[in-house]
Amino acid sequence: MWLAGAALISGLIVVIAGLVEPEPLCPQPAISPDAVVSPPGTNVTLPCLEGELENTTFVYWRLDGRNISLYRGKQVVAGSHLFLSSVYYDDSGWYSCHAGGHVLRSVRLLVEELPEVPNFTCFRRSFTKDILCEWKPSRQVSPRTKAKLWVAKGFTQGNRTEQQCRYYSKSQKFSCRIVVTHQDDDISLLVTMCVVNTAGTATSDHKYLRTSSLVKPDPPENVIVAAVENAPRQLLVTWRYPSSWGSKIYHLRFQLRYRADVLQTYSEVELPLEVTSHIIQDALKNFLHRVQVRAREEFDFGTWSEWSRESTGTPWTEPPEPKPETVSNISKLPADYNFVSPDLSTTSEFPIDLEKPSAAMGVALHTFLIPAITAILVLALVVGIVIRYRKKWRMLPLGEGKPKTIPTYSLAPLASEPPLSASPLLSPPASPLSESSVDSPRILENSPYDISNADYFLLPR
Repeated sequence: MWLAGAALISGLIVVIAGLVEPEPLCPQPAISPDAVVSPPGTNVTLPCLEGELENTTFVYWRLDGRNISLYRGKQVVAGSHLFLSSVYYDDSGWYSCHAGGHVLRSVRLLVEELPEVPNFTCFRRSFTKDILCEWKPSRQVSPRTKAKLWVAKGFTQGNRTEQQCRYYSKSQKFSCRIVVTHQDDDISLLVTMCVVNTAGTATSDHKYLRTSSLVKPDPPENVIVAAVENAPRQLLVTWRYPSSWGSKIYHLRFQLRYRADVLQTYSEVELPLEVTSHIIQDALKNFLHRVQVRAREEFDFGTWSEWSRESTGTPWTEPPEPKPETVSNISKLPADYNFVSPDLSTTSEFPIDLEKPSAAMGVALHTFLIPAITAILVLALVVGIVIRYRKKWRMLPLGEGKPKTIPTYSLAPLASEPPLSASPLLSPPASPLSESSVDSPRILENSPYDISNADYFLLPR
């Protein structure tokens, strides 16, 4: 019952507001009586005076003080009239008719067409941002076209405020800002747009908006598609919150869509709250995939954002097996290997067999070891001989040495000994000062042989 009464009261308020004639939101602009308004692309004829001049020889026209008799080749002076063909916005201005140094008449030409009725949309990028209302005209507007927004809280036009709009030539649209506070997160607004130019005005329909339903985030940023290693049917997609969201209290949820290049339809995935990554499990092998992400307020206030720009990626593919490389025998030898015979590498008489590197290594190794071992053995034998005969060589007189050939010995007949009567039975006593000693053998004075040395018997003849 109470709800029915509240609805009835709201309806009565709306009806009464419609019956009360408010002051016009877009009053008609004041136009001078000397102004001529013409739409773009039409032909215009400007008269100098109402009647015909008796002498039109010295009549000429100026635009904003400049001579325009040959201006762009579009003006044709016929008597006291100026004919302009296919005028455009830059043809607007003050045209003055001159004769004999006097101004006969001034006319203001306004190349303008009535503005179209605006159809605007409003949104806010987050609960911490102001409301933006935008309108993009379907045709080009003149520089004199202005737009403004009338905003009232509630369902009536009382206490309405005016918000000026700005035209952006790059995007070719008008943008208006409605300042809201934290207390205005869930209130009703009555919004109207008015467009004015010199040709007239145009007013939009009244729009009743709920501030909580105007939340429309910007698209997610930094969307990256990467392959998953060893997973030929998976793709990893990551993204970030839009920088314009600017709130740590309110969160976003995301929706992802993707398709392979060979397909025309998208597959969509609804993701849990605050998730900023997703692994696609059914990607097509070896095909490029296109991925987009959009965002919405966590409790479904407002609408989805626009889709992000397309990001592309291809699933992981197994790398091809490397081709076998033909490596020379020299590159396979150990780093510390040293070639003994440089002739093998510098002459063509001993080519290296590249097809059998192991056999070539064995031959080279044996060639190196056999001479080395032989040289070591010979050196050891020489050293042993030198050590063995070093003392005996020192005992030999200087200049004497070992005979080069072994001498041949023969037995010689002994000389006849003298009779015993010729020799004394006793040798004379030796002098104490004799040079001979007890240890040295005695030698007979008259004997030609020293019988104490048995080697004499072996002396050659």
